[in-house]
Amino acid sequence: MELKVDEGFKEFLEDFETGKYETPLQVPVGVWGSTAWELIDRKTMLEILLQFTKWQVDRAVKVMPSLYRKAYADRKITGRGLKTMDDFYHLPALIKDATENGGMGIREKVKQDPYVMRPNDLKCATFVYKSGGTRGVPTPTFITRLDREIESTAWSRGTRYEGITAGDVAFITYNPTHKGGEEMKESLEKAGVTCILKRTNEEAEDVIKIIKDYGVNVLYTVQGPVNEAEAQQKGPGVNLLKLVEAGGDVLAKQIRVLFLGGYRLIPEALEWTKSAHMPLVTLLGSSEAIPQATNTAFNNDANRFCTENNLHVLNGPHLIEVVKEESGVLVPAKKGEPGILAYTTVAREGTIYLRYLPGDSAMVLKNHGECSCGLKSEIITDVGRIDVPEDVVQTGCCIG
Repeated sequence: MELKVDEGFKEFLEDFETGKYETPLQVPVGVWGSTAWELIDRKTMLEILLQFTKWQVDRAVKVMPSLYRKAYADRKITGRGLKTMDDFYHLPALIKDATENGGMGIREKVKQDPYVMRPNDLKCATFVYKSGGTRGVPTPTFITRLDREIESTAWSRGTRYEGITAGDVAFITYNPTHKGGEEMKESLEKAGVTCILKRTNEEAEDVIKIIKDYGVNVLYTVQGPVNEAEAQQKGPGVNLLKLVEAGGDVLAKQIRVLFLGGYRLIPEALEWTKSAHMPLVTLLGSSEAIPQATNTAFNNDANRFCTENNLHVLNGPHLIEVVKEESGVLVPAKKGEPGILAYTTVAREGTIYLRYLPGDSAMVLKNHGECSCGLKSEIITDVGRIDVPEDVVQTGCCIG
């Protein structure tokens, strides 16, 4: 794959600099699929996203008042007041759960009324996608058709970084009604890939037969943690290890790229793909924001850092951060420092998340421009759940 700042993105930059776009929703959707986002200098990238975030901040206060109005008014924060990224870093964090310091958290608000998550200026239909709710009430994200188009177009950028190309044939075992499953197939469509979806009654043996019959060469599936004493997970569903058991020889012969999502890439999966000489890729995302980061397999550079669980940040349509707290302010964590994953939904009609902490730890492994693969964005690693995520945020850094 050739990495370049394409003409469409150059035109977008010229229009942006002349002030053509008042909101990020006016940006042509195709721009979010440009590889230029990971090639331009970090300063330019942040200037673009900050300018669009100004509009989103002022909008959030008006259209999601239960979450943002009081907290931002108390701190005298406005979108127009965001002149620099340092101003942006003073935005308080949005958290899921209440803190001992008195921060309410969105989950308590959702218990009272789930529609606090739906911007009140929306005039169009929305899709509702709920978080896993592992610690209580699932939090809903309201997404419009435009939001899905923007996100799946951006995901197609990650798809190309993962070495998947037009003409490939992909089999997907994901639930197609899950937000990730829906945008996955939409991103593959945009990348020119033929998609075959798993039916609910198909078992691992059926999938292996379909892979053989249809010449599938890209497999999208999942593999969660396994018990060290077992060869594979038990229970319903289809995952990688069940597919390997049903037809590992077929997978090794036919599958050119294996995509595993939903979990960290576990040692068992890494070991099997290495033995099969098969690229193993993943993409970080959630019901609240897709895409966030990806590893790569579009070239054979053995010295690149963006492999396994080391992921290049995908810049736009969201702003992805790894942050730490200093004196009540969330600032960027330095390379090698433990941090917290945060994201801001910049180009979004539906539910607005400003510096949202989903409850994941992360660390910056490489800064901008330090990877040899050709992509310039920073690389994050060690993404994992924090047992008590609200405890990492102290007074002054939560929406209440």
